[in-house]
Amino acid sequence: MEQLTPLNAPTAEDPYPYYSRLAVEQPFVFDGQLNCWIAASADTVDAVLGNAAFRVRPIDDAVPSQMRGSALGELFAHMVRMTDGPAHAPRRHEVEQLIEAANVGAMVTALPDLGTEPLDALMFTFPSRAIAALLGLAPPTVNGIETYARALARAIAPGASPETVAPASRAVEALSAVFAARFPNEQQRYGAIGLLFQAYDGTAGLIGNVLYHLAIAQPEITRRIIQDAPTLAGFVAEVVRLDPPVHNTRRFAAIEIPFDDALVRENESVLVLLAAANYDPAAAARTFTFGAGIHACIAARLAITIASVAVKALVDTGADLATIERNGFYPALNVRVPRLSYARLR
Repeated sequence: MEQLTPLNAPTAEDPYPYYSRLAVEQPFVFDGQLNCWIAASADTVDAVLGNAAFRVRPIDDAVPSQMRGSALGELFAHMVRMTDGPAHAPRRHEVEQLIEAANVGAMVTALPDLGTEPLDALMFTFPSRAIAALLGLAPPTVNGIETYARALARAIAPGASPETVAPASRAVEALSAVFAARFPNEQQRYGAIGLLFQAYDGTAGLIGNVLYHLAIAQPEITRRIIQDAPTLAGFVAEVVRLDPPVHNTRRFAAIEIPFDDALVRENESVLVLLAAANYDPAAAARTFTFGAGIHACIAARLAITIASVAVKALVDTGADLATIERNGFYPALNVRVPRLSYARLR
């Protein structure tokens, strides 16, 4: 059995006992192999995410070097998720306005053909199409938009290769053209494109993890959950906490920061284990999956809504959730997206 580390744990069969131990026994330590600090307990995760001196990017590397001079780099520089300092608040406000103005009812028009497509069509295709529909794009434009979101997700993922920059830049250019009429304001366009990127892997993982846990539950319990919208939303929220789609994020020290008994030096990084904090007994059932502080996920409630609609729609097509099997996970360093299939024909 492979020894668990903070970077392979997201795709392990059951990493949660490991996370629980880290939260209690190693709440904040320096990992020499990973060359970064690890924050695992609820208190340390809260403290790192709540300290503005821990930034989302290194102070001298706001845009990764492999992206500079490209359309992807321009997007990256304007993304709320990647912005600190005075520019963050107005950019965040722009995206909040986009979400507030979204037509939630429009997302059902974005559903793929669930009767003929594999489960991945729901997990990956629907979140992107749902976001596009919520933002007011017409159905013909919505279809296929997931290919652009995929290119962005692959290029911005931790450890992405330089070869992913060119296709992602083409996706940025295409999406900018798609959103131009809807959002004449450039920052709003970047905000809309950023939402597509952030919804891709994370929401796919949430949908997949929800489907898996419904599949292994007692059939009567699954039926009760599916039949009542508030109960389903509550179940999705618990999956967010107990089998989260996002397991970690990073922060970088802008200055020298005394932290508990440690000293984090300028430019050192902290790997923030959101999943471990969820399993800290001191967390008192609090959910850290969507982050905390000024960079807490803007679309947390929207993600739960999208996942709930997707799961209910699949059931309404006649899918038998009890026949769903999990066959490992898609490779990733920070997200948990299961590979799902039907054990037998419906």
